[in-house]
Amino acid sequence: MKNFIKKHFLSVFTLLLFINCDLVLAQEAGAISKLSGKATITSADNTSRDAAVSAKINTGDLITTSPDSEVLVRFKDNSTMIVRSASKVKVSNFKFEKAATDTVNTSLIAGTLRSVTGQIGKAQPSNVKFDAGAATIGIRGTDIELAIVPEGEKDRAGIYNYVHSGETNMSLDTGEELAVAKELTGFTPSALKPGESRLQLLRDRPAFLQIGGFDALLQQLTAPRIPAIR
Repeated sequence: MKNFIKKHFLSVFTLLLFINCDLVLAQEAGAISKLSGKATITSADNTSRDAAVSAKINTGDLITTSPDSEVLVRFKDNSTMIVRSASKVKVSNFKFEKAATDTVNTSLIAGTLRSVTGQIGKAQPSNVKFDAGAATIGIRGTDIELAIVPEGEKDRAGIYNYVHSGETNMSLDTGEELAVAKELTGFTPSALKPGESRLQLLRDRPAFLQIGGFDALLQQLTAPRIPAIR
């Protein structure tokens, strides 16, 4: 009898644990503000749905854009992100309770994204991280563009971290780190040349940077509001 009760308790506990994990994964992070072209949202349980304006973005969601398509996401802490054409971006973690434990972790799997940090980035900048391949990017009041460029493009293949404003810290799993200031680019090449560093600071503007209509809207959404003079 005791063994039966113990097994039953463990089964119920395991079920509750899975339910709790699903609830954490499904936590709402934000919503799509603007969409151009076609995109899909794949949830943590691998179910996919077509992206649409006002569609919710939850923790664990993967946003995939088709060629010549873009998605603008507005998060609950007022941060904003553009998922560029032919890109894959996962909202790996998002927790916003206006507390020291607030966290944002975004993973660029393919393509390009632009992100302007919001309340979490201002209050807890060390809790905001971006992953792109082998690189991790930390922020300091930042408007950044990240890209994973494959072979055959205008830019050399590798991971790029361009800073529109603010500053980032780009690091690798080897322990190497690089501070990237405004209008500079951190770069780690896909294939190293003899004697070349894995982390490099580029001063020339990358070819992948494309400024469009969504960028103007992003600037409007994130610009500080100036009180009207009466």
